[in-house]
Amino acid sequence: MSREYILRRFIRMIFTLWVIMTIIFFMFRLIPADPASLLIDSSLTAEGQQQLREFWGIDKPVFTQYLTYMGNLLKLDFGRSFFYRVPVMEVLGPFLRNSLVLMVPAVVLAIVAAIGIGSYMGWKRGSIIERWGIMIPLVLHGVPLYWLGLVALIIFSFWLRWFPSSGMRELGYTAETVWDIYFNIDFLRHLILPMMTAAIYLAASPIMLMRSSMIEVQNEEFLDVIRAKGVPERVVVRHAMRNALLPVVTYLAFLATIAVAGSVLLETVFSWPGIGRALVEAVNSRDYPLAQAAFFMWSASVVIMYFIVDILYHKLDPRISLK
Repeated sequence: MSREYILRRFIRMIFTLWVIMTIIFFMFRLIPADPASLLIDSSLTAEGQQQLREFWGIDKPVFTQYLTYMGNLLKLDFGRSFFYRVPVMEVLGPFLRNSLVLMVPAVVLAIVAAIGIGSYMGWKRGSIIERWGIMIPLVLHGVPLYWLGLVALIIFSFWLRWFPSSGMRELGYTAETVWDIYFNIDFLRHLILPMMTAAIYLAASPIMLMRSSMIEVQNEEFLDVIRAKGVPERVVVRHAMRNALLPVVTYLAFLATIAVAGSVLLETVFSWPGIGRALVEAVNSRDYPLAQAAFFMWSASVVIMYFIVDILYHKLDPRISLK
């Protein structure tokens, strides 16, 4: 793989992020609501109000604010939150960590399950397991994530009472360290239901994709050559899976997009204190710096995922031209 190709893809990724953040900046400025109403007490004198506008930088022309915004973005400085009155990263740090703890295991579990289940159903096409098992991902593919989350809450939280219905810790709990938050049974009980809900939802489409890909690959001539060498069937399946993975790898970037977008709904349904809920609250409170930082992190995760997929795609099949 040439360095030129990687550099070209990296520059394209940076350009894409710049376009996204430019759109987000001006999009928030087009909202009729004035953030000054949140920041400035109307009982202050005109001079006091002007001083606060200068402090927050909202007295400057929009283009000047844009240049300042992009300059700070290069340093990953998102400014101070209008609502919390502290640096944005201090606010978003815990929210981002909570979202990663929830969504990363869900995505990994969905991919692993999809590869295994989809490969089996494609390799055993026509079996009873394949005929009945295909119905589940088809149904899951057509239902919205929030509906699946509500059904999971009704069954496992309210009827069976196996898992808590909201949050990531019991009410009234105060953690002193990160270890206290995440490494205990109480957090695990709160994590399992939303994580499994996300994993089941995200696995539906890759299962169907992997199944279709395995059906196409299993009749390829190179598998006949491998069988003719007398290798065990599990080795044949492994070679078939590697070639069938290409469409699934391509889908990974789109899966990351679905996971990022779905985190808003999932975190709302399960009252999970993640970046999705933080974004909704930031938009409702007209907290531009916080909302822009949340959008940036979302966009960056998706764009970086597309970049990684481009590299992996060539690694899996060197026959594909990088040009």
